[in-house]
Amino acid sequence: MELTAAWTTPGPAPAGLSPALVEWCRRHRGTPPTSAPDLPTLMAQAFGRMDRSWFLPSAVLHPDAVNRDPAPAGAGPLMAASALPDPDRGCIIAVIDDAIPFAHQHLRLPGALSRVASLWVQDARVDPDGPGRDLPWGIELRGDRIGGWLAGLESGAIAAEDAVYRRAGVVAMDRRTTHSAAFAAGHGAAVALLAAGFAPDDPRARNHPVIGVTLAPGVIADTSATLAQDPLLAAIVFVITRARMLCRQVEAAHGLPVDSVRLPVVLNLSLGLTAGPRDGTGLLERFLDALATHASTGLGPVHAVLPTGNHRMARLRATLRPQGRIGWQLPPDDATQTPLEIWGPVRPTRPDWPMRIGLTPPGGTEARTRFCAPNQSSMLRDGRGRDLGRAFYRVMPHPDGWRECMTLIMAPTCPAAAGDSWAPPGRWGLALVQGDGDHAVSVQRDDVLRGFPREARQSWLSQPAYADMDARGFPVLLDPQTAGPARVQRADTVNAYATGRHGLRVGAVDRCGRGLAYASLIGAAQGGDLLACVDRSQARPGMIVRGRTSGSFAVMSGSSMAAPQATRWLAGHLADGARPDSRAAIIRLAQGATDVPVPVLPTEPRRD
Repeated sequence: MELTAAWTTPGPAPAGLSPALVEWCRRHRGTPPTSAPDLPTLMAQAFGRMDRSWFLPSAVLHPDAVNRDPAPAGAGPLMAASALPDPDRGCIIAVIDDAIPFAHQHLRLPGALSRVASLWVQDARVDPDGPGRDLPWGIELRGDRIGGWLAGLESGAIAAEDAVYRRAGVVAMDRRTTHSAAFAAGHGAAVALLAAGFAPDDPRARNHPVIGVTLAPGVIADTSATLAQDPLLAAIVFVITRARMLCRQVEAAHGLPVDSVRLPVVLNLSLGLTAGPRDGTGLLERFLDALATHASTGLGPVHAVLPTGNHRMARLRATLRPQGRIGWQLPPDDATQTPLEIWGPVRPTRPDWPMRIGLTPPGGTEARTRFCAPNQSSMLRDGRGRDLGRAFYRVMPHPDGWRECMTLIMAPTCPAAAGDSWAPPGRWGLALVQGDGDHAVSVQRDDVLRGFPREARQSWLSQPAYADMDARGFPVLLDPQTAGPARVQRADTVNAYATGRHGLRVGAVDRCGRGLAYASLIGAAQGGDLLACVDRSQARPGMIVRGRTSGSFAVMSGSSMAAPQATRWLAGHLADGARPDSRAAIIRLAQGATDVPVPVLPTEPRRD
């Protein structure tokens, strides 16, 4: 029987909020935030105090982790005086990730001193007497307190590192959550120790204090990043506020004038996003760019390092032209909503007529959107009146004008409960009915990370002309030169968070310096501003990384392991006095570097 579907009459939609977040709140019967953060407020908090109301729904955060009575941050030192970096040769390494193992031996100095100046654990039970009273959720652990636990560990009063995490409240098995801080080898442990891990007696260690943020497991588990914006922005604000506090502590310890110590910061963010504007106009990208160009009197330069991503061959990106048609495969047994975005070209003025998209259910007839103004939404309903999905239409500002954006969010293909709406799995058809120029299509990542229970399934785009492999069985790494009105692509698959003007984008290669099939591309063929060796070979993925416990190890792969290697390298040069003022200057620094290991420089790609 043919499936019929139609879009409802468009109605108003909240302006300024992520459509995916609005729809998530509707489906989970939650209340969306009343407003979104803006760049001036973020900068004011980063160089002032954290006093904004941040949004993170209770569905992904334990109630006892919410700070219901925020106050100014606690006074007092971040680190023990004997652990402070040299005011002229220090460089702060900041890591925002999952489950950072602050008790690890390679984050210590001799004498039970911690190199971790400050760590925000976003999902831990609030400590009303702790120093992180300005934080919206969780707790702040400072180096002087961590040092007390390390002293107990070294004296035998504390049995093992596991006991340190339990005493700190980072691991609490009586709380209903994903206990990623108890994983033997987690993503955050690998990233933090690649970026900032040094043997305690390494002479470089003291000059690289660490500021970290452990994101809530519910935020990490949601690979679509629907809930990630506020936690990530708040984490970056936290890094800057604590970096400034550390500079003031170094000044006081050495009797130096206020604002005279300006330690540089290298921020590693080994997280990614596959959708979004992808032109540097996203809020997180603009915030990182603003920090990179901000002339602060109390802090050195801030450099963000990000991975290029791992989705070159995932078929999550496509280009649609007028009358172009493409397939969108929704897998069965997906209990999560599935977002897709269509971004129009940059226009000098607002469009006279909104773009129109045709969406065809499996075995059904095409339903065309009929928006008439920005900030509207419309439901897609079948012949029985059941919701299959929702569309949002926005017109977004751009430095050179305006861009249209259509967001399609399909209902789960596996309903959570009887009576819930669901979308039929299978190959849906997507067409650009009205619009001119190239329209960029991006499917949002929506899969499951190992260890995080989440009933998600990744959707993908399909086109008969797209081939993963050539006739010899080798992967096709670059797009063919020919292009029609619609094509699934490998080009421009770079992590959307890494599309700002100043962030350093780092890709992964194997030990021979050869590109990897999964490594995303900047533009048509560029693997990254810098590359780092990750996989052992094309046939043997992964590199040896440190686990959560001192002495443990694991094997991990991906550009998330490339970015922290570049973070470590850049921090070393900043500690030695280098002051590159742009992405291009950092690349020139790598071209002339003689230290080991040196980042791999991109080469001209081959199409054969």
